[in-house]
Amino acid sequence: MAMTNCVVVIVASISCLVISFPDAATAIANPLPHVPHSHPPLAAAAATTAMPLINPGIQKICAATSNPKVCVRSLGGPYVEKGQTRVDPTWALVQQAHAGINATERAIVKAKKALNDPSVDAECVQVCLDCYDSVMDSWRDALTSLQLGNGFDVANQLSAVSAMTSSCEDAFSGDDPTVVVISPLTKVDRLILKMASNALAIQEMIFPRSN
Repeated sequence: MAMTNCVVVIVASISCLVISFPDAATAIANPLPHVPHSHPPLAAAAATTAMPLINPGIQKICAATSNPKVCVRSLGGPYVEKGQTRVDPTWALVQQAHAGINATERAIVKAKKALNDPSVDAECVQVCLDCYDSVMDSWRDALTSLQLGNGFDVANQLSAVSAMTSSCEDAFSGDDPTVVVISPLTKVDRLILKMASNALAIQEMIFPRSN
């Protein structure tokens, strides 16, 4: 009889504990899921750090230029996403020239704003505006020569893009190579120069004997 009473007391005590601590009972019935280590699985980590895919044709063409990153930005993304499948040097040169035209248009906008800045030499800015007009003509003439299959003229027009853009920078430095001047147009000028260099490299893929 005494043993039976002990069992009843023990059971009653356990019941009280369960009633008093419902959260504990729930925790026992529903244990926490396994929490993995803070390091993500290799597959997840790879997916997180993976670079955007680049069309293989664009990647191959741009790898042969002196400024691959600028090249990829000029040729890639939107065109491929819209179903562009014909990726060859001729297509690439057309896209690079159009990207160069867009960059030159931005340069013209910057130059016109700089004319209203009293801290900037207006005479130098005007030189740049004149140069940019010539640069625009050269980009367009390069496209025309490409359509005509005249590699020599394509190369000449792209070289003119570089020469005229450099003339803009020279206006601020006074044609002195030892003078380092960062003008309001330096950044966009450097971009145009890189685009022209890339375009020349692509042109050589199309007309390897034109130089």
